[in-house]
Formats: sequence, C-alpha cells, structure tokens
Amino acid sequence: MPHVISFINLKGGVAKTTTTVQLADTFAFMRRQKVLVIDLDPQTNATLALIGERRWEEADERGQTLAHLFLDLLSGTRHFDPEKAIVRGASNLNSIPADVLDQLPADVQYGRVDVLPSSIRLIDVQDRMQDIANRTNFSLSPMSVVERFVGPLFDRYDYVLIDCPPNLGFITQNGLEISDHYLIPTIPDRMSTYGIPQIAGKIDQLRRDRQLKIRALGVVVTKFQSNSSQHKQGMLNLPAQLEAAFRYTSEDTPPILETVLPQTNASAEAMLFEREVKNYPTKYGTGKVGGQEAYKYGLDLAAEIESLLGAEETGDA
Repeated sequence: MPHVISFINLKGGVAKTTTTVQLADTFAFMRRQKVLVIDLDPQTNATLALIGERRWEEADERGQTLAHLFLDLLSGTRHFDPEKAIVRGASNLNSIPADVLDQLPADVQYGRVDVLPSSIRLIDVQDRMQDIANRTNFSLSPMSVVERFVGPLFDRYDYVLIDCPPNLGFITQNGLEISDHYLIPTIPDRMSTYGIPQIAGKIDQLRRDRQLKIRALGVVVTKFQSNSSQHKQGMLNLPAQLEAAFRYTSEDTPPILETVLPQTNASAEAMLFEREVKNYPTKYGTGKVGGQEAYKYGLDLAAEIESLLGAEETGDA
C-alpha cells in the first residue's frame, strides 16, 4: 500500500508546493520510488513545475484535469478518464519517455513521478461542490470524488503526494479523505503558523465524523532565514503553538521535523519546468546553505519522513 500524504497550510507562500515537488523528485530519482502527485490547488503550480505549460494546456484542452472530474459530475458529461488524465514521466529530471516507462517490466526497479494535473477551473468548481450529492442522488459525497475515481489507481505507487489549496473546503477535503497523513509546511512566523489550530481542529472533526484514518505526520519549517531574529524566535515559539493547537484533538501533538528547509534561490528556480537541469543536485542547488549543499536538505527531509512512517508501522512512534 502506498503512503498517501496531504500537504496543507492555510497561508500561501510557505513553500507548500515547493516541498511537495521536491519530495516527489527525491523519492523518485534519489530513492527509486514510484510517486503520484495530485494537484488539488487551482493555482496549478505543482502541475506547471512537473509538466510545464505546454503539456498542461494539452491536458486542459482534452478535459483531463481534476477540474474536469468534478465538472463531469456537475454537468453530466463524461470527459475525464483517470487513466488518460495521469501524466506519466513528469518532472524535468525524468530521462525516460512516458511510452518507454509503460513498457518496462514490473520487476525493473526505477523511480518516476506521475502527476494528476490541476486547473484554474477548480475555483469555479469549489462553490458548486455541494451539488454533487444532489446530482448523484446522494450516492456520492462531494468529499469522496477523488477517492471514488482515482483511488483505485493508488496501488501502482509507493507514494501519493497531494498538494492541497490553502483552505479547508470540499476540494481540500477530497485530499484529506484519501490520505493516511498530512504534513504542514510553514515559515516560522506568526502569519504562517496562525492557521495551524484551525487545520488541526477541522481535520480532527473530519476524522471522527467521517471515520478517516488520517493523522498528522508533523510540521516542517520552510524558508528559514538564519539571520532573521523573527524566524529564530518563531522556532522557539513553535513547540508551544503546536501543543496548544492539538491539545483538544484526539491525537498526540505531532513532531516538528528536525530537517529545516532554508530560504534559497535554487528552491524557487527548481519550480521552473523549462529550466534545463542535469541532475538532482543541480536542480535543487549545490551552493552551501547552513553548512551543507542546498539539495541535501531535500534528501534529509525524505529520510526523516521515511523514518517517521517506518516507526509508525512498527509501533515505535
């Protein structure tokens, strides 16, 4: 069974999408895992970072984005096909054509990133999601659409990483519904951490009301600036903030991950699909930040997440 992880923060600009994409690249090309990225954010940043504008426009024109899945249910059309919608061999680190990937034997150990693209049309869909229950004679919850139509494909992957929009609406709830865990990327400042109690409370309510299995994997600090007194103080305040946020939920306070992702130019440039890169280190930066090359922070984060998931599976968490 794959590990299904949602990435969420109610504040934009906290490197939520950047973290999702880098982890997808790390698991795929440095760990040889098969990764599916589901882009639920109408800003489509994860989609564009992984397949570029041309392939995204082709998917949108063919009716093969997540927005079209919801629009089919709302309009009675039948454009969306999950098999056709998933873009195989995504990421500019991929060197194997998609048609070759599909022909490789099942026992060949290789990593790859696939992506289920988003669309700006999701903005319009969000306000109409409640109508899905009415149009399906209440046979389908508006929170279970992705699970119903895309969930059966998850067993092909080792990781499913879900980039959620910065809200707790029905689109986001589709991601939470199918996730085992959620991770909160945050800058260590007041504005970025302000929504953590709302996230913890809402997901706890959904878990109880919907009998979901989702649990908090932790909080990862992003865009850290070692010369910022605000960031240093924010790091000191974060444990108490997190404890208060989860105090009245049904789960223990999750950890603050030891890996702290620094603010780097390379992480921003890594989101440009059209930029030519030779390998993982050049994409995520070989310059030193905080005592080590920038790209190594992604490796550290992936290793820490693997450790947390492994400890949970063995009961050592």
